[in-house]
Amino acid sequence: MTKEKLEQELIQLGLNNLDSLESLLNDTLLTNEKFNLTAITDKERFRELMILDSLYPLKLIGFDNKKIIDIGTGAGYPGLPLALSSKGQFTLLDSTKKKIDHINKYVKSNNIKNVEGVVGRAEEYAVKHIEEFDIAISRAVAPLNVLLEIVLPLVKVGGYFIAMKGLKALDEIKLANRAFKELGCMVTNIDEFLLPESRERRYNILIKKIKPTNKKYPRLYSEIVHKPL
Repeated sequence: MTKEKLEQELIQLGLNNLDSLESLLNDTLLTNEKFNLTAITDKERFRELMILDSLYPLKLIGFDNKKIIDIGTGAGYPGLPLALSSKGQFTLLDSTKKKIDHINKYVKSNNIKNVEGVVGRAEEYAVKHIEEFDIAISRAVAPLNVLLEIVLPLVKVGGYFIAMKGLKALDEIKLANRAFKELGCMVTNIDEFLLPESRERRYNILIKKIKPTNKKYPRLYSEIVHKPL
């Protein structure tokens, strides 16, 4: 995807921040030459698969003036593109310190005020941050029945979790039926789309938290994985 094509896609999303997103792209790929942040190193593919794909959740829900957490953010995706494109306050969480160090360095050097990178595991972070966030988001981290238990404790009642998924999304929703009931949440929207150039299929699943999460969740990660809800 060329810069010009990305700009056209941004306009369709109501955005005009091509320069800041190109700066993010260049910084990520430059840092990637020193240590591994992403397997996608071609700029044209990166624009579509990392930048544009990260922004499609904006079609589902407003992020302005919300408190948002990106679980398993990696190099900062989708959190950084979303933060550069909205007025939400973002916490970017990942267990890999060098990736969070990269994010915090980028945020500081570019005077970005609405992002904080945090090193940690979500199921441990949730213990001290129960129901703190309006929106949680996660991209390609774990199966949905595992992910729900990790993420939902962090979300306020009435808040939302956006699970960014690929081809197995609908199957994962079916397998997570018990988790939806046990954790007090429900699917309210599914945005199914094809990326414009690669034609890769994506599903962004909007999940609303409708009641408080039982305090016994989240369990230890080993329990969640071996006996998912």
